[in-house]
Amino acid sequence: MSSIQSSLPKEGTAGLRENFRSDFISGFLVFMLALPLSLGIAKASGFPSAMGVLTAMIGGLFVSFFAGSRLTIKGPAAGLITICAGCVTELGGGPEGWHLALGAIVVASWIQIVLGFLKAGSLSDFIPHSAVHGMLAAIGIIIFSKQTPILLGIDPSTLNGISPIGLLERIPEFVMNANQPVAVIGIISLIVLFGMPKIKINFLQKIPAPMIVLLIAVPAAYMLSFNITQPAYALVHIGDFWSSVGFNADFSAISSFVFWKYVFMFLVVGSLESLLTVKAVDGLDPWKRQSNFNKDLAAVGAGNVVSGLLGGLPMISEVARSSANVRFGGRTVWANFFHGFFLLVAMLLMIPVIEMIPNAALAAMLIFVGYVLASPSLFYKTYKIGSEQLVVFLITIAATIATDLLIGIASGIIAKFLFHIINGAPLRGMFKARYTLKEKEDEYNLTIQGAAIFSNLMGFKNAFNQLKTGKKVELDFSKAKLVDHTFMEFLKHFEEEYTHTGGTVIVKGFDRFQPFSNHPLAGRKVSKGYEPLEEELTHVRGPLIVNGFGRVQLALLFGMLCALPLLIVGMSKTEQGLKVAQQDRTIPLEQVAHIEVLLLENRLAIATTLVTPTPEIISHNTAQVEENIAEIEQTWKAYMANHLTPAERTLAEQFAANRNRFVNEALKPVVVALRADDVKEANNIVVRKIRPLYQPVEKDIQALVKLQQADFLAHRNAK
Repeated sequence: MSSIQSSLPKEGTAGLRENFRSDFISGFLVFMLALPLSLGIAKASGFPSAMGVLTAMIGGLFVSFFAGSRLTIKGPAAGLITICAGCVTELGGGPEGWHLALGAIVVASWIQIVLGFLKAGSLSDFIPHSAVHGMLAAIGIIIFSKQTPILLGIDPSTLNGISPIGLLERIPEFVMNANQPVAVIGIISLIVLFGMPKIKINFLQKIPAPMIVLLIAVPAAYMLSFNITQPAYALVHIGDFWSSVGFNADFSAISSFVFWKYVFMFLVVGSLESLLTVKAVDGLDPWKRQSNFNKDLAAVGAGNVVSGLLGGLPMISEVARSSANVRFGGRTVWANFFHGFFLLVAMLLMIPVIEMIPNAALAAMLIFVGYVLASPSLFYKTYKIGSEQLVVFLITIAATIATDLLIGIASGIIAKFLFHIINGAPLRGMFKARYTLKEKEDEYNLTIQGAAIFSNLMGFKNAFNQLKTGKKVELDFSKAKLVDHTFMEFLKHFEEEYTHTGGTVIVKGFDRFQPFSNHPLAGRKVSKGYEPLEEELTHVRGPLIVNGFGRVQLALLFGMLCALPLLIVGMSKTEQGLKVAQQDRTIPLEQVAHIEVLLLENRLAIATTLVTPTPEIISHNTAQVEENIAEIEQTWKAYMANHLTPAERTLAEQFAANRNRFVNEALKPVVVALRADDVKEANNIVVRKIRPLYQPVEKDIQALVKLQQADFLAHRNAK
């Protein structure tokens, strides 16, 4: 014990001097993993790509000084992609949605800080493990559905509004219409990511697989001239990163239901994922150091406040990078600091190189992350723990994909409660821990009564926290009726930690229980007649029994639980239908006004480029023009799907014809000329084509805006 204690790495500046080499090297290797993942996570979340790197920088350079865990790496997480993307979309989409989402992140982050100071770090125990794993698996499936078309080179603007299930159904169509050069890079990236863990060469195992992907993808994109031959969406776009870092949060939606819905989701899911990672990494720590969960929660909240204000994503203690830090030999919080330092250097010196990264390579990395979150082995592992765990797991997945994370996790919790009630958990002990604790000179006797389950685990933790180290602890379950998997896992960790500090743990009374499976950590209920497990199994006869209830009961329960998310979906769609009816007249107005703004942005971008035709400005502005063209196409399709009067439809068809001619005969040719560095030809096209062809386009879009304004005012006055 004393030898272990004396070998613990030092903290603070003394730790920096003592462990500089180990933490510096680990920080650099984690940086190579974090850079591409941060870019990909931000882009998939609807944020500017570089803001993912900003988040990781803040997590390293700022949060390291306050963190309550020593080996975790702070940064953006794939597990929050669906929440971030949903928040941006529901709050308006585009830059407006991004700014409003930042406001929700900042508010959630302040609550995180308060919860940390209130010592609420153990609140994560209230979520059953099967529901947590189901939520993460659903996120993995959603990531896979959204990133597969990006990997194949499909235009992202054509995917807006399609549900994850719809995207999965259209995968054959995406394959048939794949952009071959882009898809080849994406598929090769996937092969590298899945193949690297199987290569047993020590040197290669030290290099993060995402970095090897970049070492292949970036030169390939350069040799294939992606910046010229491919659309702007094929490559990462950073732009003027440092000028975009500032006060970006917008709190003007704070009075809306959507704003607070996402505040709650950021708070619950982000805190839960972060705390679970800290717990998992503590188990990997070679020195078995225990983290301060409350301090770490507050530190992550402080980092999220800074990140949200400046434009970044919410951060957590990220599990893949944290476990990599342990594997690379990180010893203290300085490894996290150095990972942030190297990201800062990259954004100061390497932006031109970063903008050569194909988005297909980033999509491949996210698909790999999605696979890890929802791997087939996870389904099998959950089933082995107990069939009731698998049912909760699947219900959480189905409800999350069909609705959202909040309803998904709530469905999992409700399903878990129903299983506990059926298995005999007394209602009075559902949330209250019932036990007796007796202390002798060198011994504790803790008797568990009633149910020991996820919903009262915090109460039992308070009892276990009273046990001083180095003594004999006898845990008696002879008066308990039900012990679930979450409690069994907690019990395992307690035994490991307590014996590591020199104590002894003796568990008795489980011979009266019938486990729900052969897994050592399976939940269990008291056997009939309080007989030993072996006798019960020998003499039992009769109808099929699954986890303590019969076939008919199981079928009824499963049907009821499957109907729950469908009922929730129906209610959600009904509410959505009412909302759409109320907004029916405002949506077309917003759409045509947005198109008018994008048209003006394109004119301005061309004019600015001709005034200052440097390579950087040409590259940035022509890419912006192409993005705007694609966004106008998508918005126009949505507009034409509205209910239009005959007059509106006639004017709309006239605008579409004039705009198509303007784009094909004027706008696209001027982009080609500018990219060929033929400024003289670009000027000629502006004079001969853009100015005359834009006049009818401008006239038509202004007429559409006025028509929609008049229609909206008439509809409002009528109400």
